[in-house]
Amino acid sequence: MICDIINVFACFKLREYVIRKKAGIIIDVFAICLISKETDFGIMKENKILLATLAALGAQVIFGFSFMFTKIALGYASPLTVIADRYIVAFLGLTVVMIATKVKIILHKNIWKLALMSVFQPVLYFIFETYGIQMTTSAFSSIMISMIPVVSMIGGIFILNEVPSPVQYVFSALSVAGVVIMSLAGKAEGTVTVLGIVLLFGAVISSVGYNTLSRKISAEFTVLERTYAMTLIGLVSFLGVAIIENVNNPIAVIKSFASFEYTSAILYLGIVSSVIAFLLLNFANTYLPVAKTTAFSNITTVVSVIAGAIFLGEKITPVTVASGVMIIAGVMGVQMFGVQKVKNKEEIGC
Repeated sequence: MICDIINVFACFKLREYVIRKKAGIIIDVFAICLISKETDFGIMKENKILLATLAALGAQVIFGFSFMFTKIALGYASPLTVIADRYIVAFLGLTVVMIATKVKIILHKNIWKLALMSVFQPVLYFIFETYGIQMTTSAFSSIMISMIPVVSMIGGIFILNEVPSPVQYVFSALSVAGVVIMSLAGKAEGTVTVLGIVLLFGAVISSVGYNTLSRKISAEFTVLERTYAMTLIGLVSFLGVAIIENVNNPIAVIKSFASFEYTSAILYLGIVSSVIAFLLLNFANTYLPVAKTTAFSNITTVVSVIAGAIFLGEKITPVTVASGVMIIAGVMGVQMFGVQKVKNKEEIGC
């Protein structure tokens, strides 16, 4: 009799546990992603590589749409003000995520690594990219930014001891070639200045610095800790610069929020692009080699072209389709072939 009661009670508790887990599965997985480090195992052990790959892809899709929303926002405010407003919203949004998931940030003596990573991205990257685009053509800017996967591969060799296979180099070059063709097929207006080239190269180096550092410190800091540091430093840096830019009229920093269209664009850029996308990207950097994570960055070009065609009525040509196929094939090729660790260090999931 007592055994029967125990069995019934056990079954009831098991059913209650299963129902509760099903109801909160999305929140549970999201929380795991927030607190995960490279050294974590458990529930993520079997699926972490697949989840990381999907996270990298999702982040770049989000970034692809961000160009359209940035263009909308720039119709109402200056570039620095747009970035400042973006990080105001991002910081508030990420704080809400922390409260909702009850995840705490633990700071320790190596916090300087977080600060260094955050200087590369978003501070230096946004400054270099924004002014580099202004001093060159949009086509040339796209070509320069498309070099990030290749330069990241090289950086991964020297900093992370991750050596891509020869086949991965070929597929990466195919993806970059697709971006170059797609960019040249578009209309390029304006001129290319030497300073603009230097600034865009600075953006490339900044992105490589971020990706390699995020990967390198993934065993010390969780996804949330890395993303929160980036958001906080981005907020302090760009809000400060925006206030200086509008020193005679500080209210101009937030004045554009009176427009529904501007507010909608900033909400996407702040919450979706700056918080969700970078949470996904930092999660991907935790479990994937830099060569695989950055290979997805060229997907951004494809998404931006599709978004422009659907929402802005921009024309898609056969050349655009062909170059898009090259980009996607190149990205898939990089993902299919593994990266080796130098000095016989085991690379989980490769």
